[in-house]
Amino acid sequence: MGVYYYYVNETRSQYFCIDPSGRDIKQYAVGHNIGSRAFSYLLLDKNEYATGVKDHPLVGSWMGDRCYITGDDYCTSFAGIQTEYEDIGQQVIELMVHNDPWELLQYGGVDWLLDLIQQSGQFVTITNEMRKRMSHVFRCARQESPSEDLDRICEALKR
Repeated sequence: MGVYYYYVNETRSQYFCIDPSGRDIKQYAVGHNIGSRAFSYLLLDKNEYATGVKDHPLVGSWMGDRCYITGDDYCTSFAGIQTEYEDIGQQVIELMVHNDPWELLQYGGVDWLLDLIQQSGQFVTITNEMRKRMSHVFRCARQESPSEDLDRICEALKR
């Protein structure tokens, strides 16, 4: 199985896997996947006008806090973190869908997004609200510019 990596906020007692879907969780993915994009949202200024990011309770919530990345075997107290800290992986994916579902596709790729949708409940749950938002965005895009990838995503969201 190897080492899984996590973003940890010691100040707020929160953490999430570097890929909340559970797919790209190894060291090579740090800074290169959807988790790094989500991490940037947590550190952003809440000024929607300046950043273009929609208002959400998580946006900017980690700014100024003590944060770090750790592997589950490097930190001797990681078991304590998992029991005492809040896992916000679900909220992070909800934030990404709320702001712009396209980023899930851009940073994760088609196969990653399909896995996330089809394996809902394993790592994160695609709620009805998330499903509606993604369906609307991807269906509209498919009408303007049809593609096989968008067809696959829209079909997966129907289930």
